[in-house]
Formats: sequence, C-alpha cells, structure tokens
Amino acid sequence: MKRESSLLQYKAFYPALIALMFIALALQAIVGSTQPQDGQYVVREAIVATLRGTVDQGMKRYIQDLIDRAYREKAALILDIQSPGGFLGDTMDIADVIFNSKAPVIGYASGDSFSGATLILIPVHILAVNPRALVGDAQPVTIDQTGRLVPITEPKIVNPLVKKFTDYASQRGRNATLVAMFILNATVVNGEEAVKLHFADLTAGSLNKLVEEIRGRVVNTTAGSYRLEIESISQAGDCFSCRILSFFSDPTVSSIMLTIGIFSAIFAIASGHLIALPVALVFIMLGLVGAGLQVDLLTMALILIGASFIVAGFAIGHADGGILMTAGAVMIALGAALLPVSGREILIGGSSGFPTTIYGFSLGVGIASAAVGGIVAWQLVVLRRKRSEIFEIVGKEGVAKEDIEPGREGYVLVEGELWRAVSMEPIKAGDPIVVIGRKGFLLEVRKKT
Repeated sequence: MKRESSLLQYKAFYPALIALMFIALALQAIVGSTQPQDGQYVVREAIVATLRGTVDQGMKRYIQDLIDRAYREKAALILDIQSPGGFLGDTMDIADVIFNSKAPVIGYASGDSFSGATLILIPVHILAVNPRALVGDAQPVTIDQTGRLVPITEPKIVNPLVKKFTDYASQRGRNATLVAMFILNATVVNGEEAVKLHFADLTAGSLNKLVEEIRGRVVNTTAGSYRLEIESISQAGDCFSCRILSFFSDPTVSSIMLTIGIFSAIFAIASGHLIALPVALVFIMLGLVGAGLQVDLLTMALILIGASFIVAGFAIGHADGGILMTAGAVMIALGAALLPVSGREILIGGSSGFPTTIYGFSLGVGIASAAVGGIVAWQLVVLRRKRSEIFEIVGKEGVAKEDIEPGREGYVLVEGELWRAVSMEPIKAGDPIVVIGRKGFLLEVRKKT
C-alpha cells in the first residue's frame, strides 16, 4: 500500500512536467531559429558586416569568419558594402566563399560599389542596391611603370573571369549578360537600373528598409532552406587581425617594407653586422604579404623563426642577444596577431580538416623557414663567440694618454684605439698600463710593473 501511494505522489507531478515541456518548446520557437515541418529554418536574427575600403585578404578573412559565425548561430549575414574594388585573386576567393555559404548571405550596396565590390555581390542569395548607388565597372586592370591604370584584355585572364561570374549570375537568377558587360566594357548602372535589368533583387534606402523588404523570403543555401523573419540586427564588430592583414596587403606598404628589408639585409651583410639580419627578414616577410604570400605560410614562419631568434638571443647574451630576442618577440607577436580564429579552433579541437594539402604545405614551408632562421641564429652565436675570443681586451697592454686619478676616468691607448678607463691607483700620462677588466666600453687598468 505504501508503494502504491508513493507512485500516486509521483503521478501528481506529470501535469507539471508536461506543462514545462510545452513552455520550453514555446520559448525555443520564440527565441531561436527552428526548423518547422515544411523543412525551412526560420531566421530571426541578422549580423551586419560594414565593408569599406579595398577588397583584399583582410576582407576575405573577415567575411569567412562571419559566415561561419552566422551558420553556427542560425542567423543571416548582411554585407553592407561601399568600396572601389580591390585585388582580383581575393575577389574570386570571396565570391567562392559566399556562393558556397551554408548561411543566408544578403548583399547590400549602400554606396558606390565598383569592380571587385560588384563581383562579390553577384553570388549573394539576395542582392539589394541603394537607388542612388552605382555598381559595375568590373574590368580588370593593372598598373604600369608610370602609375597609370591599364585595362587587361588578355583572354587567358578575362575569359575565365567572365565565365566564373556569369555562371554565378545564372545560378542566382541574375542578368548574366549585364555581368559580362561589367567585366568586358566596364558598364555602370545605378540601383534602379540594376533592378530593372534583373541584376539586383530590390532597392533599399536603408538597412531597416532592406530588412522589411526581405521579410518572408525563402533562401536556399548549401545547408538547407531558410525563411527570413528577421526581427533584430546586430553589428558584426571589428576584426583586429583582419585590419593588420589589410594594412600589410596594401601595395604601397608592401613596396616600402620590401625596400627597407632588402636594403637592411644588404647593409647587414656588407658591414658585417649580421645581427641586423633578423630585422631585415621581418620587413621582407611583411612586404611579401602584399605580393601575394599565403598568410598561413607567413604566420607559421614568423612564429617559428621568432622562437629560433629568442633561443639564439639567450645563447648570445649581451646587447646583441637583446636585439635578437627583441626581433624574435616582434615576429612572434605579428604571427600571433595574424592567426585566424578558425586556425586556433582546428589546432585545439583536432578537426579532421587540419591535415589538408594547403595547410600541410604552409606548415612545411614554415618549418623549413624556421630551420633556416635557426641556422642563421646559430651562426650568429658562433660569430659572437669568435669575436669575443679575437677581440678580448683583458690582459692587453697600452699607454695612458692622460692622468687618471682613483675614482675619475681618463683615456688610454690599447691596440691602436682610445678607451675610457679607470684605475684604483694614480696613473700619469705616458705610463704603460695593463687592462685587468672591462665593463662595456669602460676599461679597468693598472700600471705595468
């Protein structure tokens, strides 16, 4: 009987448990993105990325990180862009990332967006243009020796570019002919014309207007179908490592870095001051970013070579070792700043995507660069020790050039060079002396007996 009554007591809680389950389901439907029975995810939040300036490696990393974040949070990503364009390779990479996005990506040309900025808008799932904004002018160009922009007409460059982006346009239901005219003829249209010519999906004078216009629309991504019911938008925030990467990707900064690095290396070798080579190496490697060096390769090389220089600095000691350790610390700091967030997650989580061909190649080159840096650092250690043995001045003889009183400095001539010196005993000018100690550039001497 006791057992039966206890069961009845537990049964009394059943209605409360069922009520809690219904409350939890209701909260999930209100707060988060759920998957209704029709198979569509409902998106109630949007992340806004404000993109200004050049389309480069920094922007590429920024967009990739935000797409991954939007997919994790089941949110939409709005790219608010206003840019004159940028680098062709980075533009094509960004377009690939957007086209293959698992999260809904909405493009919004809030201001004039030319060249590469126009091209990365083509593969977005929904494209809006401000009525007063201009898009187009996507003909590839190069800069000649005089600084003039020269259009590229080489078929091996233009034809693959046209094919790639007209295919993207067709996949997204955009005017592929107009896209080809953007690239081949540098055609430009405004927002209203872009909609009439079926390049853009709608015009919007502001972000809030855009969110209202796309409410209820369905977007198909590589991860499934999404229905946009956006109720709140939030700014994506800044990306420190992306800004650093964009700064060093600038061609002007790149050329300055390379020039400083090359001339520093020439000076270090010609003057025999090999301790300046680490500094030259830092400038050269940072300059190579703007020349297209893979950032993963640069990151691994900076960290591993920096570590080698710090170890060598400890072995050398003195002022030269301090310079070497400082250069190593700067290299490690720059390498850490350029590390992508996804790279940290892979290294910690042990993702199966870690041992890829590209990352393996970057790692191999980074280790090889670190080995070269280690060899250079070791040679600096050997050179420093040899110099210490060859130019050891303790025990050398010389002559006092002026009177030296205890507690006061005077000058002596040793091995044909003038040195500042102190003595515990009075020494007259012209007296022969012997060096018995050294503190930096100050000698401790006594009279020769």
